[in-house]
Amino acid sequence: MELWVSVTRAWEVLATIAGAIVVAELAGYGLHRLLHSGRFPLLSRGHLIHHLEQYGPNQPMRSEKYCDATEGRVSLGNIGMEWVVPSAAILGACWLLLWGIGVAWPYQCLAMVVLLGWPVLMFSYLHDRMHLKNFWMERVPLLKIWFLQARRMHDIHHRSMDNSGRMDRNFGIGFFFFDRIFRTLAKRHRPFNWNGYRAALQRHRERVENDEEFSHFPRGYRL
Repeated sequence: MELWVSVTRAWEVLATIAGAIVVAELAGYGLHRLLHSGRFPLLSRGHLIHHLEQYGPNQPMRSEKYCDATEGRVSLGNIGMEWVVPSAAILGACWLLLWGIGVAWPYQCLAMVVLLGWPVLMFSYLHDRMHLKNFWMERVPLLKIWFLQARRMHDIHHRSMDNSGRMDRNFGIGFFFFDRIFRTLAKRHRPFNWNGYRAALQRHRERVENDEEFSHFPRGYRL
């Protein structure tokens, strides 16, 4: 009987962790896609500094030191408010749901730890290291194949855009199963969309020049 209880609890723990990872991946995918949609310009402006000024579509994807788009801006560490505020709302909604359906508090705590930790690991730590030269995962045999493939998919994300200048592919970071589900997956680079690139730069320049928060950023991009 005790063995059965232990096995049941182990499966409950694993199910909680797995479910939280899936929810975190979906939330990260959805928020990343939202930041590129232009539906909330206030959120998009900060994110597009990374995409159009620091690691733009026709710029090198990696540097010796990571170019942090949050320098001089309100942020939580190196995570901009465009990520922090929506993520906090999502975490709050998840906690209310778990509490509302009567999930036991130890599993609530476990789920919240994973819901917080997984995005920090994937969308902050791993993402930033994809833009660094000679990151340690490139040299570890068991991780190298996965990391280099994920990094290549992220490079495609940075260089793929539609005619309106929106990045429209590969919104995952380390894993891309929601890109498969929602048909935003691209496995290969497409021909560079110069018309889309010019449209993106023009729109971004107009927005940041009218926003005092971003006025200190050097304008390293060109039409």
